[in-house]
Amino acid sequence: MQQSKKAGNKVTTYGAFGVIRDSAGKVLLARRRDYPLWDLPGGTQEAGELPELGVRREIREETGLNGTIDHLVGTYFRLLHEDVQSIFVINVSSDQQPIAAGPETKELAYFAPDNLPQNLVALRAEQIQDAVAGKKALHVIAQENRWVYRGERILRWFKRR
Repeated sequence: MQQSKKAGNKVTTYGAFGVIRDSAGKVLLARRRDYPLWDLPGGTQEAGELPELGVRREIREETGLNGTIDHLVGTYFRLLHEDVQSIFVINVSSDQQPIAAGPETKELAYFAPDNLPQNLVALRAEQIQDAVAGKKALHVIAQENRWVYRGERILRWFKRR
């Protein structure tokens, strides 16, 4: 886990996630095992790991796919979480098929960008829309909803129990 800049008890975390689309334009999402939300394939970067390497490693681990980076959609700063997320558009050859499930992934499925599941990780819908719109190299400071943030913290608390 790549971490830096302690602020009080919090540590800034860094993650890298990929937007993978099929030939129909649908986006690949992973239903997580650790809490009941859909997410883009990806995750926390390892210490010293570049986002470009982290996203490829995480996608391979979670989906079984080997992808190449098309471009960086943007870097999203989630202030309440003290989290930095790099979102990439990832190309995967059409002859590759994702695994059914994995150690961190309960299920994988493709969704139309205009019909995403309701139980999606915060900010993912915005990030997916930015990717679909072809945006590049954005720097977004997310003004998160405090109630959603508290809900995520409660889910994590129950998971630890």
